[in-house]
Amino acid sequence: MSDFHLTIRTPDKDVFSGVVSSVSFHAEDGQAQVLAHHASYMATIQFSTVKVDGETGGASYLARSGFFHFDHKKNEALLLCIYCEEQSEVSYQTVEEYLKFLASELEKGDLSDFQVLYLKGEKLAVEKQVKTKEA
Repeated sequence: MSDFHLTIRTPDKDVFSGVVSSVSFHAEDGQAQVLAHHASYMATIQFSTVKVDGETGGASYLARSGFFHFDHKKNEALLLCIYCEEQSEVSYQTVEEYLKFLASELEKGDLSDFQVLYLKGEKLAVEKQVKTKEA
């Protein structure tokens, strides 16, 4: 099976960089799986589990507010996102505290339309993350 290079990057760090055989995630337009030499592809991710498979096994990450790009000519992929962490490393206590913070910010009422829209989207994504834990 062919492989390709994948980088998962947040504003703080590279979460993952290496050779993989496939990556799958839930894009805004549906479930997606990318293999080596896939056609060039772009997608946005609001919230998704990102499953990475390679020669050394697999890993699952939780990603929020991201953009995925696969370049056919270079046979490489890049996932840029605001938040991404290996699923086994997620602190659900911290996630639940963040959810409470988002709810309190939305209750204040002195926010711009953009801020309200962003916080509502973030709250929805975090609620999905908490549900992932429960499943």
